[in-house]
Amino acid sequence: MSYAEGIPAKQTARDPAASFREQALKIINASLEEAKTQHPLDIPAIFQYDRPTLGGTVPVKLYRAVRLLAFREVIGSKISAAILTVSGRSVAQKIGIRSVPELVYTLEDFAVAKTKVREQTDDGMVLVSTECATCSGVPKVGEPLCYFEAGLIAGGLESVLGNSIKVLETKCWGLGDRVCRWEVTRETGPRQDAAASADPLELVMALVGKAASAVDNAIAIREKNRQLREAYNRLRESERLKKDLTDMVVHDMRVPLTAVLGSMESLAESMDPKMAAHESELLNVAISGGNVLLRMINDLLDVSKLEEHKVALKKRPTAVCMLVDQAVDQVKILAGRKKLDLHVNTRPELPEIPMDRDRMVRVLINLLGNAIRHTPPGGLIRIGARLMPDKQTLSISVHDTGVGIPKEYHRKVFDKFVQVEEPKRRSASTGLGLTFCKLVVEAHGGTIWVDSEPEKGSTFTLTLPIAP
Repeated sequence: MSYAEGIPAKQTARDPAASFREQALKIINASLEEAKTQHPLDIPAIFQYDRPTLGGTVPVKLYRAVRLLAFREVIGSKISAAILTVSGRSVAQKIGIRSVPELVYTLEDFAVAKTKVREQTDDGMVLVSTECATCSGVPKVGEPLCYFEAGLIAGGLESVLGNSIKVLETKCWGLGDRVCRWEVTRETGPRQDAAASADPLELVMALVGKAASAVDNAIAIREKNRQLREAYNRLRESERLKKDLTDMVVHDMRVPLTAVLGSMESLAESMDPKMAAHESELLNVAISGGNVLLRMINDLLDVSKLEEHKVALKKRPTAVCMLVDQAVDQVKILAGRKKLDLHVNTRPELPEIPMDRDRMVRVLINLLGNAIRHTPPGGLIRIGARLMPDKQTLSISVHDTGVGIPKEYHRKVFDKFVQVEEPKRRSASTGLGLTFCKLVVEAHGGTIWVDSEPEKGSTFTLTLPIAP
């Protein structure tokens, strides 16, 4: 009797799943009968048979389940269990699994199961899978089905632990569970070779199963994946070391720079009123340049922390007018040296916004600094703030009449180390200023973007929520 004949008849109403099951079983049983007449028990031919075309709504899992059960009925569940178990062991030995994580990776690389180690002791462990290629979606049949996985786990862990391993599947879709669970325990006594302890019939059937080229292909893919994982881990370690070194160097630069700035500011406060005007201007330029360098250093350190969400914002209600004025005071010397008109357009009645004032001032200084750097002498820079129509957000914009930014860079300029490659642009920045702006604004729940065209200037706009 075929598996299709063993399915109970449905009631009068015909549902699509039942109709598909009957059609699929007929096609699969026909293919199995044909395979038996040509090559008795030709397992690769059975499993490589193309999926039937029964319309766009065919459930893949149901088809796989039906084919598995039909295959088991033709050759017998004990024989099929032996084939799959020994095949799994054979694959594990051919791969040469060296650790428990590598076993988990292998199960995923073969697209067998997404598995996690639930428990682990000196005497064994428990592996659990919520997705299993063998049995997910299989109707309840009252017995475990994942013999290949059990063999692969046993073979892999025997290589790791050096003992005979017993693998018992305690939960399975075939048992009616919606999860697969394998209990792994050590067996006392010396380790036995899987081939020596296998039944001759099992060995014959395993050799037939190994004939499928898919096994070799899967092993090759798995090895490539292992190499990629190792290369990725080396790259991550290299990046970590580079980041640690950069953070250390930048942090060490900040200490002497702060001392130099402090000395120059003290000198400026105590300088003789009779000092020549040009001497006073030189001192102010030195202090301004030192502050720019200090902001660059702080940006380098803060960008890393912001990316890792390690920065706790110190929010307090802040008047936007005061915020803008503080930022403008920091850059007006630089704007004056280039003879740029710097216009401020804010209103005192604008509501206070909860924000980290120090970092938001640095955001505006970065935006104004960019505008000054990329605007030719005699140009215009305008900074303004206004309440948005929704009354829930406030926007701050910085406009310049500089060289502009090509459209393809409008998103890229906020990425780390990205600088627009234009002949007229001269950059003296770290390439992190706009990245810092974006991270800080987004940490406040806001957004930032740029509107610009080459030779027509740029407008950077950020929005911040009024409510905390």
